[in-house]
Amino acid sequence: MLAAARLVFVRDGAAGSTREIAARAGISESALFKRFPTKAALFLAAMVPPPIAAGAIVADAEATTDPRQALNVLADALLRYFRQLIPVMLPLVQNPLIGPETVRHLFGESALAVVVGDVTAYLARQQRAGKIAPTVDPAATSALLIAATHSIAQFDVIGLHPVPLPGAALLAIVDSLWQGLAPPDKSVRAPKKRRS
Repeated sequence: MLAAARLVFVRDGAAGSTREIAARAGISESALFKRFPTKAALFLAAMVPPPIAAGAIVADAEATTDPRQALNVLADALLRYFRQLIPVMLPLVQNPLIGPETVRHLFGESALAVVVGDVTAYLARQQRAGKIAPTVDPAATSALLIAATHSIAQFDVIGLHPVPLPGAALLAIVDSLWQGLAPPDKSVRAPKKRRS
């Protein structure tokens, strides 16, 4: 029942038909309303944001020895998550009966806040290990990586580029980010300052 409702609400938003949901679930509309007294209650039950295993994403990155490849692992996992999250979140926050404040109240701390914290902590550990440049701000880097993958997924949903964006495009974004993260090459010595 909830899977049928989610399909309809993701496609049609709050205007999704309870009659269609009941038909897809193989029950009568009255049986649907016995279980959920209002359409808003059904909407909220069906549109629970998918959970994210932020710890597992970071663990996969940490298991990757090459820091540049680990960044690709993070980006790929984040993009897959946002491709699940955004189709659910857009109808949720756009529903005039619910709104963003209710969503925050009902579903608690956003998964995004957890991810930002975990990815920032991972990047800080990488920095302490000398695997990324010492001048990089881990929080800013985390925000850039998350914003980039979030934007790609959002553009998928609203159709602003080919769906899905080719993997080479994500690699190019990560490579650009890596240019700022790469630790300095210790084999190249800085030129000596001339005395004047």
